[in-house]
Order: sequence, then structure tokens, then C-alpha cells
Amino acid sequence: MSRVSHWLFGVSLVAAFLGAPTRAEGAEEEPSLEIFGFVGPSLTAGDPAVPETTESFRRVGIYGELGVAFRSRYFLDPFFSVGYGSLASADTELADGPWGAGGTLSQRLDTWLLSPGVTSEFWRLRLRLGLGLAIVVQHYEFRGDEHGTTQFPIAAQLGLGFELYDSPRFRLDVEGRFVHAGGAGISFGVLGVTARGDLLVFH
Repeated sequence: MSRVSHWLFGVSLVAAFLGAPTRAEGAEEEPSLEIFGFVGPSLTAGDPAVPETTESFRRVGIYGELGVAFRSRYFLDPFFSVGYGSLASADTELADGPWGAGGTLSQRLDTWLLSPGVTSEFWRLRLRLGLGLAIVVQHYEFRGDEHGTTQFPIAAQLGLGFELYDSPRFRLDVEGRFVHAGGAGISFGVLGVTARGDLLVFH
């Protein structure tokens, strides 16, 4: 955990250094409460637990996120977001054994992400850093019986967006994200689109 914290701190310093001139030049911009939504396909790292008996393995899923942010006059904007991803699934054939008759074991990996963090803008680029709580749920189904396990690791996220469209009250970005939940051994990337709009403007 300390290694992740040092990494986030280092990137935050770089973001502050790069972002300061941009927000200073746009200091006339009014602060606002912004809502945003992000969605895109995800790619999960790793392999199935038993690759030799796994008939199908899908590591491509989909991830979506909703959040709120405060756009300040300065170079750092705090945010809080809630995301959900259906990340991976697999079907594994189990042979007959001491446990009884074999069959197909179906598995699915879902993740919720509750993440505070900050963003910083430089030119048309937008850097995102977050550190929050992941809820990692693994579902299992075997011969009609379903059960699951849940873990609650700390998760770090890093994002880099490019602004495609900007109007006084609405913005559209293409953005790449990387999320790492070390306590659960989960890492995934997302390439998607972020829509951002002002909910309240403070004069």
C-alpha cells in the first residue's frame, strides 16, 4: 500500500506542476459543481485459475461510472465517483471426483469502485488520480448451485483524457483508465468516453 501511495503522490506533484499555468490563464472561469458519466469496454489482466480445463474465458467486459466534481479556479478539481464493471467470466469443466459428479463451473467477476480523487487539466489533456474502495464480487455456479465471494480491497485509479468538445457548460472527453486493486489481485484498463456538464455555477 505504501508503494501505491508514494506513486500517487509523485504523479500528483507532476499534475500540480503541469496544471498550474493552464488554470491560472483561465482564472476567469467560474467555479461549478459538475456531474459526469464515463463508459467503455474494459480489459482485465490475468488468466483463469485452471487454464487447461477452461473451455471459454472472457477478459473483455464493460465499465461505467457516475460522479460529481467541483471545478475550481485552481489546477486541482476534487471528485467522487461510483463505478461498476462486469469484467470477466469463464466456464471450466470439472471431472468426476471424490466430491461427486463433474460438470461445468461458471464464474463471473464483477467490481464496484467507490473513489474520491482529483483531476488536473493541461492544454486539452485531463489527468485523473483516485484512491478508494473496491468491492470485488466473484460469482460461481455449479450444477444449479450458486454462491459467491466478496472482497473489499483499496483500489487506485489513474486516468488520462483528451478533450474532444468544450462549451461553456458541457464537455466531452475520450479517456483511458487503469485500475489496480492489489488486495484482490485485480487490474483492468478501460478506454471510453466521458461526458461532463455543469449542474450548478457559482458566481
